[in-house]
Order: sequence, then C-alpha cells, then structure tokens
Amino acid sequence: MKTPSSEKKALHLATHSGWYRFEREGEKWLPVERALTYWSATCLAVAPQEPRLVYVGTEHSGIFVSHDGGLHWERPDPNVPRLMVASLLALPGALLVGTVPAALYRTSNGGWAEMEGLRRGSAGSAFPPNPDLGSRTRYLAADPKGAARVYAGIEVGGMLVSDDGGLTWRACNEGLADPDVHEVVVCARTPGLVVAACGEGVFRSLDRGGRWERITPAGERTYGTAVAEDNGGVIYLGIARGRPNTWIGTGSADGAIFRSKDGGAHWEVVVEGLRGGVMDLCAAPDGEGVFAGTSDGSLLSIGGSGHRILASALPCINALAAAA
Repeated sequence: MKTPSSEKKALHLATHSGWYRFEREGEKWLPVERALTYWSATCLAVAPQEPRLVYVGTEHSGIFVSHDGGLHWERPDPNVPRLMVASLLALPGALLVGTVPAALYRTSNGGWAEMEGLRRGSAGSAFPPNPDLGSRTRYLAADPKGAARVYAGIEVGGMLVSDDGGLTWRACNEGLADPDVHEVVVCARTPGLVVAACGEGVFRSLDRGGRWERITPAGERTYGTAVAEDNGGVIYLGIARGRPNTWIGTGSADGAIFRSKDGGAHWEVVVEGLRGGVMDLCAAPDGEGVFAGTSDGSLLSIGGSGHRILASALPCINALAAAA
C-alpha cells in the first residue's frame, strides 16, 4: 500500500465498484490505491482545508470517511440517517449530505441535523425512472465568494438556494425550463455566473440564480451530465445524446465535452464520440483544463491542446475530486 505524498497531486474517483486514488507520475496519472470495492460509490468530497480528509457517499450504505487520503476508511457512528446518498459538499468545519428521497443533513455535534427546509422546498417533486423513491438531492455547490450561499440541484425538482449554509431554502427557477438538474457550477472567475447541466439542456444565470436562460450547444446532444470551471475561468460541459438507459448494451451515449471562454455564450467542442456519458468533471490541480470520468469507465484529461485518456475499463465513474 502506497503512502499518500503531500508533494504529489492526487485524484479521487467514486465508481460503481468503490473508490480509487490516482497520483501523478511524470506525465502519467496512475492508480495507487483502491478500496470500498463492495459498495457502489455515488459521490465524494474533499475537505477544503484538510486535503487528506475525504468522504465517499454510497448508493445504499451511507457515507465513509478517510482522514489520511484513503489509506484507511471508516463509517461514521452514527452514519447519516438516510443511507441512499446522492451528493456531498464539504464546507469549512462541516459536511452536507444530500439523500434519496430529497433531503439534506449537516454534521452537528458528532451527529446529524436535518436541514428540513430543503425537504419542504422539494416537496411534490418526483424522480420519473422510479417515482416510488421521490426526487433526489442530486448536486450541492457552494458559492466560492461565500460558503454561506449553497445551491442544491434537485433531480427532478429544480434549483434551491440557501444563504445561511443550508438552514433555510428558497426556489430559484425563473427561466429554468427543465427541473431535472444534474450538476451545478458556481463560477469563481466570473461573478454572478452559475451554470446548470440538466436532462433537457444547459442553463446559465448571470445573477446568482435569480433568472436562468438556455445555453445548450447546437446539435442533437441535449442530456447535460456534468459541468465545471477550470482554474482559468473556462467552463467545461459534458453532454450526451439520449438518456442513460439508451447507452447500455450496443448503444452509445455519443458523449461530448464542450468548453466556453465567455460564460456559456459560445461553445466549442473539445472531444466527441465518447461511448459513455460524462458523469463528472473537476478542475485539473495545476493550470488549465479538467479531468472527466465517464459511464463506461474512461478517465480523461482535457486541456487547451485537446484530450488524452488516462485510464479505461474502470467501473462507471460517478464523481471526481482533485486533492493533495
């Protein structure tokens, strides 16, 4: 087992078959550790002030936590009250956990406190592939200009925003024509810009979620799966054709990654023809570009000069996070 090095950059992956840690070796990124292989990992988060504090959410077993970059894992006691975890957001001194059905929990005095406003705000929404489950808190994002403002994308229930760290919530859906929110990026380099990847297109707000407009790239791909901002302020978008049930077997997502240097007003394609959908994107730790993980287990590096495949034939990659 390799000891994580504080001098190297690491890349954490949450997959259908557990967690991976990749580390850079020259121009390559290589897998150095794997764990939690009995669990389907749905999401992950790295503490912003403690880069070796890593959280992984699972489909049916709550969360796991590592204090040493993944060398050892444990389940918190008590674990999050709802064990179907869909999203995680690590804030300074706290962890927010989004669940299925849609609810939100925050660490509190060694236990958990439900932020009931989110559950009330998402009441009445439903998840069409399995209406019995209700909607889900699909994605959580903090405003980099102030972590007290948090965005929650509800699948399928639209956008909720909190200005007090998750205590109270309000709907921010004016102009958001599709409530099937998959991922949200609150941009650090462009004040006020928020971009949401949804099941029927891509939307942006120029006023922190006050009003939305459709900015889907031209073409037949409309299923927005992932969105991220790199360290230079460029927006990257993962988008696919059809829906995930059409990607399996002999089907193909015909996935693509676009980028925009003007906040989504114009898009250029970086890579297309991916068999899998792009499940998550995260900013590369140094310089420009992003990492991308796909439903068919490909890990890609995307930059100004194009893209390269870092790994393939992994389990479905559901989430990525870069750390020390």
